[in-house]
Amino acid sequence: MRRTLNNKMKRRRARRQALFLIGGCALVALLITLVYTFTPSTTPRDKVEVRGEQIVPADEAAVEDDQGKSAPLSLGLSGDVCFGLDVAPFIADNGPGYPWSEITPLLESYDITAVNLEGPLCRSKYAHPEQPSFHVRGENSCASPMAAAGVDAVCLANDHIMDYGSQGLEETLNLLRGEEMDSFGAGASEQVAAEPLIKENEEGARIALLAFCDVAPPSYSATEDSPGLSEATLDRIQEMVGAAAEKASYVVVVMHWGDVGSKEITPRQRELAHACVGAGADLVAGGHPHVIQGIEVWEGVPIMYSLGNLVFFSQSEEGKGGLFAGCYFNEGRLTALELVPLRVEGARPASAVGEMAMSILQEVASASPGVEIEISPQGNKAYVKLTD
Repeated sequence: MRRTLNNKMKRRRARRQALFLIGGCALVALLITLVYTFTPSTTPRDKVEVRGEQIVPADEAAVEDDQGKSAPLSLGLSGDVCFGLDVAPFIADNGPGYPWSEITPLLESYDITAVNLEGPLCRSKYAHPEQPSFHVRGENSCASPMAAAGVDAVCLANDHIMDYGSQGLEETLNLLRGEEMDSFGAGASEQVAAEPLIKENEEGARIALLAFCDVAPPSYSATEDSPGLSEATLDRIQEMVGAAAEKASYVVVVMHWGDVGSKEITPRQRELAHACVGAGADLVAGGHPHVIQGIEVWEGVPIMYSLGNLVFFSQSEEGKGGLFAGCYFNEGRLTALELVPLRVEGARPASAVGEMAMSILQEVASASPGVEIEISPQGNKAYVKLTD
């Protein structure tokens, strides 16, 4: 009997302990639920921004963007780079690093340096049948020295990047990635080709680089399901430049347009340039004429219609000149634009000096009516007056 009573008492105590534990757990769960319900969430699960391999909450990304707008950023821009045609013999005789030996210190002095690459770097033997002039390509070995010289980003929106078809473009993209150089203006589809390249410097300033081509064969343009370049249409410019302005503090558009060998700016160039500015670009730069064209400041935004050549070979004196643009951004706007004259002799660029430097800068100034361009006393660089 006593053993039975003891067992009953043990069972009662066990039930009381169990009820106490259950009640305590329920109370803790209720408190956690109340705290979670009435505490504002700082990381909405349905609003995140993907940045590289990190997922950053949208509100945090917005704070970083605001901070980035107050941070300085420097961008170096140059003209056309070609490793084929008459440049190829110089590389064959002197090696793929030959073109960069004198210009590297200038390229390395900016947070980001971008060039326009004329033609793919590939081994493909398939020449595109719709190229109306000549086919251009460079050796694969040219990629590594270009990266070592300080080139960070490569524009591919031009009339020769598809000269060796989709295979040539794919080889080029793989080579650039292997050398840790970014590209923009061409890709696996229309959407990819037109996407801005977003670059960020150590201070957190973000810049968007976009590129469009207006002079390539129609078949070179990317479509929804085929690779190619980003074609310059007013609708695409409006859409992509406007979207880029929401992703980065600064937006730069690189255009391939105009007439080869002509210093005259065409009405079509002006139309496209003004569309870029209207869509939110902070700076527009162009190439393809292989000579320097004038500068316009439209609604406070500089438009450099043609920077001429960087790595190229030309028999004409006009083709031996180029401009390197040093672009300085801060506080959400372009604060300074520096022009460095270049002498491109034997496919190797170098900073121009003396009479040639002064001659290039004076010619740019005379070709840019209404734009204040201040040439330094030494004549080795100039500054474009920007409106406040």
